[in-house]
Amino acid sequence: MHVLIVGGGKVGRDLATRFEARGENVVIIENDESIAKTNREAGFTVHIGDGSDSDVLRTAGAENASRIVATTGNDSVNLLVAQLAATTFDTEQVISRVDQPKNTDAFGELDVETISSTNATSWAIDNQIGRPALWNWMTELGQSGDIQEFEITAGDVAGRTIANLATVIPEGCLIALVSRDGENTAPGGDFELQIGDRITLIGRNDAVRDALERFHSPD
Repeated sequence: MHVLIVGGGKVGRDLATRFEARGENVVIIENDESIAKTNREAGFTVHIGDGSDSDVLRTAGAENASRIVATTGNDSVNLLVAQLAATTFDTEQVISRVDQPKNTDAFGELDVETISSTNATSWAIDNQIGRPALWNWMTELGQSGDIQEFEITAGDVAGRTIANLATVIPEGCLIALVSRDGENTAPGGDFELQIGDRITLIGRNDAVRDALERFHSPD
C-alpha cells in the first residue's frame, strides 16, 4: 500500500513509523528542509515541497496512493490537501488532523475522515484511566502487536465460518470484530463471513500481516 503523509513533524513521523512497521510504502511531504533532513536521517523517504500544491502531490506519487494523510498543524493547509486528494486524485482514503474543532464540518463536506487534536487528547486520557493495559499495548503497536481492519475480498474465504477457518487464521491473531451493513459484531465460531465484510484483526505483527494477505487476496 502506498501512503502519502503531508507534514513531517512529530505526528507525521510517528505515523510513518507505524505504517512502515506494517510493511506499507510511505512517502512524507515536508516543506521545511531541516525537518525533511531529520526525517531522511531517520530512514524515511521524504519529498520536499508544499503538500497543498497539486504538482507536489503528483510528483510524490499521489496518483498511486491508496491513502493520503494530512498531519500539519495548520487546518487551512490540511483542508487544501484533503480537497486535492479527494477531488483531483480520487484517493481511496483521505484522513486529516484538525486542530480547531470548529473546522471539522468543512472537512466533512469533502467526506474526509478527521481526527480532532482536542478529542484525541481527551480520548487518550480516558483510555489511560479506564483501560490502561489495552491502551498501553495499542500505543506500542508496530513493536510486537498490531490491529488491522480491512475488507474481505478473497472468494475462497466467503461462506465459511470462523471455526472452519481455524487452519487459515495464523496462530497469534484473532478476529475481534466484523462490520457488515453498518452493524458491528463480535463473532463466534459459527459466524459465517461474506465478501465485503470488514474484519478487525488483533495479534502479533507477523500473524496479522499474514492474515491480511490471506483474507484480502484479489483472487
